[in-house]
Amino acid sequence: MISKLLERLVLAAGLASLSACASIVSDNDSTTYISTEPEEARCELHGQDFKRVVNTPTSITLPADAAPITVACNAEGFQTTTAELDTSMDGWIVGNIIFGGLIGFAIDAARGAGQKFPPQIALVLDPESFDSNADLEAWYTRRRAELEKKWSRAMDEAKSRCARGQAELCNKRQANLEKARDEELEALERKRDNAQVGS
Repeated sequence: MISKLLERLVLAAGLASLSACASIVSDNDSTTYISTEPEEARCELHGQDFKRVVNTPTSITLPADAAPITVACNAEGFQTTTAELDTSMDGWIVGNIIFGGLIGFAIDAARGAGQKFPPQIALVLDPESFDSNADLEAWYTRRRAELEKKWSRAMDEAKSRCARGQAELCNKRQANLEKARDEELEALERKRDNAQVGS
């Protein structure tokens, strides 16, 4: 009778420790640094039961359960620029599977922990108007080159992380990156077409 009681107490303590471990190892919040060009833009953040207004540059703590979060930044003389922040699993989840077992993983997944926003986001605001067509073309040519470089770097990094035997997964990841790149470049071209010259 006493031995059975002890067994139950030990089991309960073990489950409690796993729960505590899962909560300590992964946090439900993460911090994102938001910067803009130009600086001192006003950014509105909207997510699930979440709303904040900040001035850049700044760091802000974001709850995982607010994802996805839309960021809309504006500054005088510039067009409003928007982006979407979403979460992804962080490395601590793997640690919970190893050290906490399936119970630790289940606890984190249930409470939204282990889901992290990107550590930083940089937004470029396009001018509302340009002094000349030459200025307009120079601005958007530079922006396109920057975006192409950014996506090329992202694709190279994704390729470097591909493991053997995961060709299908890697190809899908590359296809998603290419789609996102094309969408962003198309959006940039629409801005170029709608850009104004003169006041």
